[in-house]
Amino acid sequence: MLEKVWNLRHYVQDLKEIVEEIINHLISLKDLDNSTRNIWSSDLKEFFSNNVSAWEVLTTTTEEGPNMKKIDNSKSFLYAARNRLSQIRSQINIFQSRQSSILIEKVQTAFDECWNAFWINYNELSSNEEFMKPTERIIKISDIEYHLPCSVCSKIAVKFRIGYGRLDEEESLVFRGITFETSLRVDLAKVLFKILEDDDLLGVHNFMKKYHSPEGVDAYCPECDKLYCWEHYNVKEEYDDGFYDCTYGECPKGHKRMIDD
Repeated sequence: MLEKVWNLRHYVQDLKEIVEEIINHLISLKDLDNSTRNIWSSDLKEFFSNNVSAWEVLTTTTEEGPNMKKIDNSKSFLYAARNRLSQIRSQINIFQSRQSSILIEKVQTAFDECWNAFWINYNELSSNEEFMKPTERIIKISDIEYHLPCSVCSKIAVKFRIGYGRLDEEESLVFRGITFETSLRVDLAKVLFKILEDDDLLGVHNFMKKYHSPEGVDAYCPECDKLYCWEHYNVKEEYDDGFYDCTYGECPKGHKRMIDD
């Protein structure tokens, strides 16, 4: 297993060569100002670095024995690389030249091969781990905190609590989902906690649609009436001309919707 994971470096090395090729292409573009060129080059380096980190974390996992936390960390780096690549494709596509199109296709193909190779190893390393499906859809931690697990793997996908968010100066109703964290008025907790006590996921989703955004609970699939973690909702960011546009989630049954805008 260690040898298989070690061999993933070949896929990562292929990406390095293509990243360097794209950076050289950016240098050759006379219509691209230095500031933008530097920012885009930095995005490319971050994309490559995330792939390297995914590999490095996985090698320590196989050296020490299967460790689900490290496997999840490796996956996080790989997902970050996929999101950054989405941004890079959007940036390079602005020029719509033959060379740009060739490079976009080249880096996407190489990353898809890298992604698939990593997931073969993830699945083999996780083969002895049994997912414990949650017996409860909503878990009451205390009178001021509730957790909502993924319906596939039982990892906590959503948390609601009364407390302080990162930028809060006073107590709030804090939501943490799979794509964002936000704080709502603390007086809304009484309304929400009643919905949670009734085991009403759709009601929770509608609550967030009313008091936060039209996307509601980012981890929730209305068609399934189930919650999913970022992995099982297959979260993907989309970009327009290099700038963040939105995030989509697609559940295991193929239901797709915008979960952040």
